[in-house]
Amino acid sequence: MAQSFALLGLLAIAATPISARAGDVEVVSTFEGNKGPGWKASANVMGAVGPNHVVDFTMGGFTIHDKATGKVLRHLTQRQFWNQVEPAQSIDPQKDANDPWMVYDSPSERWFATIAGTSPADPFLAVSASSDPTRAWRGVKLPLPRIDPGLKIGVDQRGLYVSCANGASDMKEALDLYVIPKADAIAPDGPLLTRAQTFPKLVYAAFPAVDLDSNKPADAPAVLLNNEFGSPTCSTLYLYKITWSGPKASISAAQAIPLSKTYTTPRMEGLQPHGGVRLVEAGGRRNNCAFVRGGSVFGCNGAQRTAASRPGILWYEVRIRDGTLLQEGFVDDPDCDYLYPSMAVDGLGNIGIGCTRTSATKFPSVCVMMHAAGDPAGSMRPAVIAVKGTTGFKYAGVTATNFSNYSTTCIDPSAGDLLWTYQGYANSTVDRQWCTAWAAFGLKQETP
Repeated sequence: MAQSFALLGLLAIAATPISARAGDVEVVSTFEGNKGPGWKASANVMGAVGPNHVVDFTMGGFTIHDKATGKVLRHLTQRQFWNQVEPAQSIDPQKDANDPWMVYDSPSERWFATIAGTSPADPFLAVSASSDPTRAWRGVKLPLPRIDPGLKIGVDQRGLYVSCANGASDMKEALDLYVIPKADAIAPDGPLLTRAQTFPKLVYAAFPAVDLDSNKPADAPAVLLNNEFGSPTCSTLYLYKITWSGPKASISAAQAIPLSKTYTTPRMEGLQPHGGVRLVEAGGRRNNCAFVRGGSVFGCNGAQRTAASRPGILWYEVRIRDGTLLQEGFVDDPDCDYLYPSMAVDGLGNIGIGCTRTSATKFPSVCVMMHAAGDPAGSMRPAVIAVKGTTGFKYAGVTATNFSNYSTTCIDPSAGDLLWTYQGYANSTVDRQWCTAWAAFGLKQETP
C-alpha cells in the first residue's frame, strides 16, 4: 500500500497523524482552529489553504497557521485585521465584523477576503499582495447594500465575483452580484473598482463558483449555482452564466434545473448527548459552496429525505455547457445529523465533503466523506470522523442556537489529490465556546 498525496508526505504535513479511514477515505492530519466565544454565539466557520499557510477567518478572528505543523504564526481579531489592511486604518467594520468569507486563488497566488460591519453594515474587500498571508493586504469598501449582506466570493481567470443579499422579500430577486475584473482586483494599487459592475435581482442565494483552472478558455463562462430557497421543500437548482468581452461582463438569465426528487428543508435542529443545546442549521439549507472542475459545477446543501428523517446532505454536479444534471446524491443516517456541509473536487476528479456530524449519543464532530471519480453516479463512500467531539456545545439559558452558517472545504494548492475541510465541533465545557478544527483528507491510493 502506498500513499500518493502529491508533494506532501504524511510526516511533513501532519500536526496530528490520523489512522482513521473507511472505504479508502483517509484523514491525513488535523489541527485546532479558532475558538469562541465571540460577539455572537455562532462561529461562522470560514478559512482557506495556501501553499504554506492555513488561515482561519471566523468570528474569532484572523489566524495564520503553518500548514506543515498547524502552529499559530499570527492571530488578530477581525477588527485588528481590517484596521491593518492598507491603506492602514482606512477600514473599520463598526461595530463588529460579521459574516467573514475567504478564498485562496492559486492561479493569481492571492487571498481574497470579505466582511460586513454591523453598525453600519458596510461591506469590505481585502486582497493579499502575494501568496503569503503574513505580508501586506490592500482593501476597499464595496458599494453594496448595507443590510447584513452575507457576502460570498467566487473567482476564476477573468473575474472576482462577490454576491450579497439586497433585502428584497421576493427570494427570486433577493441577491446582487458585484463583478470586478480580476486584473483590477489584484492590481498593485488595487483593488480597483472603476470597471466593476453590479448585476441586481438574482435568485437567492446564487453562489459564485470558485474555478481554479489556470488554463480556462477565454470564452468559458463563470457560473453561479444555487438550490431552491425559502420554501419548505427543494426540488430545483438554478444556474447563471457570466461571460466576458474585454473588461465587461454580462450575465445570463437563470436556468432552472429540476432535481429527480423533492427534498425537505431541514428542520435545523442537530441533537447532542445529555440534553445539550440543539444546533440550529440556519445556513445549511442553502448551498454555500460552488466548485468548478472539468466543465462541471458542484454544490451541496443541507436537506432531509422526508419531513420525518434526519438532516442530511444533498449534493449535485451540473454540466455548465447545457445545465444537464449529471449527478444527484443524498447522504443521511437514521441515527445522526449531518450539518453545515461544504465540498470541493480534487485534481483527479474525486469529490470531497466536510461537515459537522452529531447525534443524541455522539458529540458534534468533524466528518468527511468522498465520491471517487470512477464511482457510480450519486454514490458516496462511508463517512469518516476526522476530529472527534469530546463535549456538548454549551449555551446556558437557550434550547437551540446557530452553531455556524457555513463551513469550508477546499483543494490544497500544492497537492492536487489532497483536500482540506474546516468545521465546527465541540471540545469545551466553557459556555458559548465553539471550537473548530482543520482536517486534510483524500482517497488512499494503491499501487499494484
